[in-house]
Amino acid sequence: MNMKYLNKMITGLTVAVLLSAASAVFAEEENAGMVVASRGEVIAMSNGGSRELKQGDFVYVDDEIMTSNRSFAVLQFVDGAKVTVRPDSVMIVETYLYNGNSEDAATLSLVSGGLRVITGAMAKSNPENYKVRTPVALMGVRGTEFSVMLCEDDVCEEEDME
Repeated sequence: MNMKYLNKMITGLTVAVLLSAASAVFAEEENAGMVVASRGEVIAMSNGGSRELKQGDFVYVDDEIMTSNRSFAVLQFVDGAKVTVRPDSVMIVETYLYNGNSEDAATLSLVSGGLRVITGAMAKSNPENYKVRTPVALMGVRGTEFSVMLCEDDVCEEEDME
């Protein structure tokens, strides 16, 4: 085999591996979490497009997560927090930055429906930086587990989730 050709091939492979690693690191920096469980129709809207979410898919800052009737999604965020987006709900990941320091910040916006949250490392170390926004209130989180439901006409229906 020609040595010049072999050197070009090795250089090309090295560049490909480095680009792949760089894009993996870039994708890792952008994602806020991952779908760890889902049932039914779960959609993420962002940048004018939409994608169906299934187990193993990433969730990003600015994603608008929508669940249909009899559907739900369990999202695990980068700090270990788990958020269950209940049936017939819309939630927006406004901010989610976790580096394990004082700049950590999360804001989840519940537009409709309900959420169940088990907080992660960020809410333990920087509780003042972990917030849930609704059309009627902005809540700071001071606990490890909570639920939020937006009800129409003072009526909330509980629905079992597996």
